[in-house]
Amino acid sequence: MELLFNELSVISLSVDKYAANEKMKRFSETVGMAKKKGFRLIRSHLDTTQITLASDYVLHDWLINKDVSEVYRNFLHGMIVRPFIRDDDEALHKDYVEANYYFEDIKNGIAKTECVGLASAYLYDTIALSLQSNDAWNKNILNISIEKNGNSQVDCVKNIYSKICFDTASINDFVEQAGEINLQLSHIVNEDKKCAFSPHHGVKELNVLWSKLKNSPYVLEGRSTDWGGNKFIRKTYNNGVIEIVLVDSDRQYALWVKTTGRNLRETNLIANILADKYE
Repeated sequence: MELLFNELSVISLSVDKYAANEKMKRFSETVGMAKKKGFRLIRSHLDTTQITLASDYVLHDWLINKDVSEVYRNFLHGMIVRPFIRDDDEALHKDYVEANYYFEDIKNGIAKTECVGLASAYLYDTIALSLQSNDAWNKNILNISIEKNGNSQVDCVKNIYSKICFDTASINDFVEQAGEINLQLSHIVNEDKKCAFSPHHGVKELNVLWSKLKNSPYVLEGRSTDWGGNKFIRKTYNNGVIEIVLVDSDRQYALWVKTTGRNLRETNLIANILADKYE
């Protein structure tokens, strides 16, 4: 996973490098927590020599400053990379150049300004990372305006500015959904997995399917359900339930299957595994 650096958050500058060091301490703690959550890179429009922290003091200076604890500097070692949109992401490049993206917060002194980092975070559907330089950035949701073909719309970008942001529901839920998937295995012996069929719901056909599905290490139980559908995987749910259809049968009999999926992302992955193996 990757974060997108909000280059607008370099404004306002710290009064001196000592204040900047305190700001960077909070920033590096945020990055350290992000690394624990699975974020491996910070994609940026600016490199470390262009991220200004105070007058005549840039991020590169901070990274080599021996007066700053190595613990904090190591959190950022090798994390910031360019460009802000990967070279091979042609579709996102196209979306970016075909529209204009702006941020504005009059209350906190920020006029309507083009926002490269926030735009790329929006396009990648990931999290922006901001310095604590202005109250405008001390929010987990930032609004941006998108102008295209004479039309304008407002949308939101997820944002972190402190390590405690990972305790908020909006950020925590996103990280859980976007992180590496580790599917849970069933601890029920295959022959002990329960399945109930209604007598008028193609018992014979569904029994044949269930005899295969129960061998999956991700399947817990099953039962017949309302028939109908044109795809093997009819529907998935965030509680691990998958509706599977025998599309080759005369009445398209369906099976309700409970899996080990703990959210929709895991359930969809299990559904794909079952479809590849048993469809």
